[in-house]
Amino acid sequence: MNQIEKQRAMHDSLYKAGSRAHILSDDKLVNYVTKWRMHEAFRRLDGAAGDRITVDTPILFMCAGEGGEASMLCDLGFRDVTVSDISARGVEAAISRDSRLKGLVLNALAADVRDGEYGIVVVQDGLHHLPSPVQGFTEMMRMASVAVVFLEPHDSLVGKLIGTRWEQNGEATNFVFRWTRKLVNDITCSYLCTENFRNLSFSFWHHNIVFRKLGARIGGGGIGIGVISALKVFLDLLFGRFGNQFCGLVVLDRK
Repeated sequence: MNQIEKQRAMHDSLYKAGSRAHILSDDKLVNYVTKWRMHEAFRRLDGAAGDRITVDTPILFMCAGEGGEASMLCDLGFRDVTVSDISARGVEAAISRDSRLKGLVLNALAADVRDGEYGIVVVQDGLHHLPSPVQGFTEMMRMASVAVVFLEPHDSLVGKLIGTRWEQNGEATNFVFRWTRKLVNDITCSYLCTENFRNLSFSFWHHNIVFRKLGARIGGGGIGIGVISALKVFLDLLFGRFGNQFCGLVVLDRK
């Protein structure tokens, strides 16, 4: 069984019982921590390309699993969001949980999707599970007409020190590929054969589990959110370029 098939089997098993607890949680602190990255990425995207994006812009969310992050985009007002994953059970869990979502079973390295079919193509924590993360990124650019957005580990000293080098999930093993703004720029130039794009990629500090635990210890709810929010502003303003997390954000010049 190759890496793609092992990932498919692992995720089929993971989503066998439907969506996971944190996806269904009503806890304000949990929701804040899990949604912050996607909300921040789309806030910056709206500031850079808002004139080309409407609530009806079609969005493809690759490597979506049970689609919790895709539902966040529906909550922001987008009305045409499609989740895709190599796992049919993940896609089934997503569309069963949230009727606003459409679903497709797709291989992120070779998707049966036309060039530029979607306005925005998104991945959260999925590229590093692929045997070729760079190919996954270029496949995102092929399918997008406005922008690509991905959230992945940052290739920083801190990221390497506190992060994981290899991930083991059942029989599926993957190398944790890390990104930098320069790497995104070089790959995009090579793939598009032009510099007519905007690379708005950024690094930042974030860790769902650590921030949830810290917020809970200081009271949870609004108090926990306030403290975590202030901490993140401080860390990202002063030390963001050393952060453990990375957002690849490329605005394309296609019409």
